[in-house]
Amino acid sequence: MSAQRFEIVPPGKFTRMVPLLVGGLAPAIVLLGIAWTAAAQHRPLTLRDVLPPVLVLPIAGVMMAASIYRRSIRVQDGSMAFGMMPWRRVRVDALDLDAARVLDLNAHRELQPVSKIAGSGLPGFRSGLFRLRDRRRGQVLLTDWRRVLVLPKRDGGVILLSPERPDALLAALQATATNDSSR
Repeated sequence: MSAQRFEIVPPGKFTRMVPLLVGGLAPAIVLLGIAWTAAAQHRPLTLRDVLPPVLVLPIAGVMMAASIYRRSIRVQDGSMAFGMMPWRRVRVDALDLDAARVLDLNAHRELQPVSKIAGSGLPGFRSGLFRLRDRRRGQVLLTDWRRVLVLPKRDGGVILLSPERPDALLAALQATATNDSSR
């Protein structure tokens, strides 16, 4: 079976600028602070002083950019893959598709991610494993809270996604489940 691909709603402009700020502007600000401190203490700058911000912050910016710009969902061979590196893969038969629905997280506050367990939590972008307001663990890839596909898992967890076409993704998952059960 060929893979079906579903795009995630693009995050806002500010969210897309964060990696540039972290990888480019933050190192410059940190280096200025280090240089100012060294000058105030009348000592020369050393490689040991400047190397960490010059290496660590740009790497962090690149990793953030990878998580923000790798925004698609694939449905293939009885499973769904989404997220950043490594892609999270979930078997379609592990989902309770009869209880799946598209809803507005602003109206359904109990499903809002409130604390990050692992992943990225930026304004306008959440990706990874989060604790939801109703205390469940949720795997999320959210860029828009107005049309979120809620996929309950049979083990009690939940997946929250912001696809551009949530109804089409749900239909593809249901078709995959039907094809798998007819084999």
